[in-house]
Amino acid sequence: MRTAGRLAVACWLVLACAAGAPARGADLSELKVLYVGSERKSDYVEFLEGQVARVEARSRKAFRPEEARDFDVVLLDWPQGEETREMRTLRSPLGVRADWGRPTVLLGSAGLNLAVCWKLKGGSGCTCLDPLAYDLRDHEIFERPHRIDRGRMIAIPTPKDFRDDLEEPEIRVLPLVDDRETRRMPGWCTHALDFARYPDVEFFCGGVNSQTPTSAGLWRQGNLLHFGFQESPSEMNESGRRLLLNAIAYISRFTEDRPIAVTPSVFAGPVARSRSTPARWLRHGELRIDSIKDVVSPETWAEIEGEGDREAMARRADELARFLHPNADQILEVDPDLVALGVAFDDPAFFDRALAEMRSADPAVVGRAGRLLRRYAPEGPGGADADAWTRWRDENRPYLFASDAGDYRWYVDPLAKRRGVPSAELRGPSRADR
Repeated sequence: MRTAGRLAVACWLVLACAAGAPARGADLSELKVLYVGSERKSDYVEFLEGQVARVEARSRKAFRPEEARDFDVVLLDWPQGEETREMRTLRSPLGVRADWGRPTVLLGSAGLNLAVCWKLKGGSGCTCLDPLAYDLRDHEIFERPHRIDRGRMIAIPTPKDFRDDLEEPEIRVLPLVDDRETRRMPGWCTHALDFARYPDVEFFCGGVNSQTPTSAGLWRQGNLLHFGFQESPSEMNESGRRLLLNAIAYISRFTEDRPIAVTPSVFAGPVARSRSTPARWLRHGELRIDSIKDVVSPETWAEIEGEGDREAMARRADELARFLHPNADQILEVDPDLVALGVAFDDPAFFDRALAEMRSADPAVVGRAGRLLRRYAPEGPGGADADAWTRWRDENRPYLFASDAGDYRWYVDPLAKRRGVPSAELRGPSRADR
């Protein structure tokens, strides 16, 4: 490592140690909070008065992004309804994704609606979240500024929809309301199977829902914190209200981080499934074969179907998965260029092999390598200049990560690159402001 690199890392370590105290805005009583919405304005303002330094409200329809300039945290309340029925035409009340830098809590279905507009994580899931927090992780968001008492967790029978994944007859959950029998508008929970691959995403807890135990109810992407539970503060018990306050305090520290991946939502049009989907669905006995067949090309399905029973088909789908890629119709098919290269696009060896082929004496091999790099690394230099691609690879290697959530590409983690910290090491609370 060069001397400059050592100094950069040393400086970062000193700063990281010094950042043990909460960053700016972590003291709830000093925060200025803006509620953007209409339906529950008085409830949220009344709840936050006395808890924060200043709280104001703006109508969602009349809100202008520059009005958030003097506030530390914005609460976006944007429920589903007639206004959001045509999801393909939704426009964000917060303006353009690239221009929004304010730490924000997305209340209930605001997480879905904004994900559709801005192509965020969060655009795939279910409006089926009950006010029962599940799978609480060991994370500071449950400790401060208010400690969440896990002793208040209760055991309930394992929900029917969780039983494919869980063998235990009971699960432990934290009720966020006292009158659990009262039926309310359900919240928004997000499919979270791939969250671990995204450096800007944190999973805090799930919740009881009618899909899977792995779905997220409370989580963060960049400067956006998804509080999927739909209940208003006046409906919540002490645990629910404390969790909401902790969420506001926690996200206030994330003014530098931003959502990175561009993830189209299934609610806004056709989206390619992840490469693991065919095999996973084949192993889900209740899913009809026709549903699985529809997500892959006829040629790919012919290779899978010829294996016989569902488990054999699933194994073949696993073998093909590393070479799958969406076609123009967002249907998965085998990418012959990847097959020739011999590695999956998200394998770290992808760049090494493609760059080696770009220096081949065979023009066809060089052309194939160029296509692969442009297809799967659109932030790269483009063209077929092997030296330019090598410099880009070497400069960005510690900050690269891949996604196949409809996007099928590599991204550069800008926060990690700016701080000079490998993306694999810059996760969770360490991405807060320094």
